[in-house]
Amino acid sequence: MSSKSNSKQDGLAAKIQAFRMAADWIPGIKIIQRTEPWENLFICSQGKERYQLSESFFQHLPSHEFRRLIFDPESPDTCLLGPSDADDNGRPSKKFYVRRDRLKDQTEMELISVCPILPDSPGIESYSLIQIIPIDLQSWAAPKTSRIARELSFQKRNYIKFRQLSDRNKEVLSLIGRCKKAEEIGEELFIGVNTVNSHKKRIKELLETNDTWELIQYGLAFDLI
Repeated sequence: MSSKSNSKQDGLAAKIQAFRMAADWIPGIKIIQRTEPWENLFICSQGKERYQLSESFFQHLPSHEFRRLIFDPESPDTCLLGPSDADDNGRPSKKFYVRRDRLKDQTEMELISVCPILPDSPGIESYSLIQIIPIDLQSWAAPKTSRIARELSFQKRNYIKFRQLSDRNKEVLSLIGRCKKAEEIGEELFIGVNTVNSHKKRIKELLETNDTWELIQYGLAFDLI
């Protein structure tokens, strides 16, 4: 093993040890893993308690089980918050997600960050720090955050359907979302009522719904309203 690899391993060991010592003081769940090849290296005591895992079981957890039990960025209820940050070389350096986690009869909101903890180099393993932090907000903010998460989740589940719409379909959908009648839509877009109704019929076919409220959800989730 090269001195460079030894240095990197020593740096990783130091970071893990630091998290072992400080993890209980830092809010949320902390996880360190190697992504290529896959290996779970560390989970804090809050994480072991939350997911009812021993450290040994966690370290041998395969990637598909990790995604099922702990964190899957592709889950419909886990949504990326905008583009990820980039380092000086333009490589993604940190990603933030918001997740709705349904627990029994309540829904918990979580903020999840995924951050490389050692520089990427060709031929050298990639390591990430995952932090899962419950969002405990003031009462006025919680409904707003929950609504945003619902819209992001709806957008993620229905993106393929939505992108089938033409630009004119989207204009009509936007006005449907504002509760405009066919006559009003026609006047605003300078088209006839029959043309408006044809667009409405096509929109419902492509989105596979006859539910007006669901059409409004599309308008909200895809920023048409």
